[in-house]
Amino acid sequence: MRKFSVAAASAAAIAMTLASGTAAQAHDQSWGWRACGPTKLQNCGTAYVSNGHRTLTVCDEEADGQGFWTLYKRSDGNSGTIKDSNGSASGCGKGTAPTGVTITKVRLYLNWGNGNGVYLGDWRTVS
Repeated sequence: MRKFSVAAASAAAIAMTLASGTAAQAHDQSWGWRACGPTKLQNCGTAYVSNGHRTLTVCDEEADGQGFWTLYKRSDGNSGTIKDSNGSASGCGKGTAPTGVTITKVRLYLNWGNGNGVYLGDWRTVS
């Protein structure tokens, strides 16, 4: 699969945002990429990590024919990818780490298809 650096593939104005949950969900985290669609104002997708750092949910939020994926690393050294397999339709991709294992890092990825895509920023530490 051919991948391009986000620095080379997108303008500096595109930004990744980090949002925290409410006080009751103090450790929930989400990362979204807001630069899709014809006006570049739509949200490509969002990755959510649960407050126990075990569940990763990935939601494609733009009906643009591109896939929104999230790569992850876990505390046991394993890694993988969660994909929203139905595009922007209702429902998201989801995966849960085994008991005693946590998700430690995430990295967003926009799949253009045909083996091409772009990383949307660097690895983000789940804290």
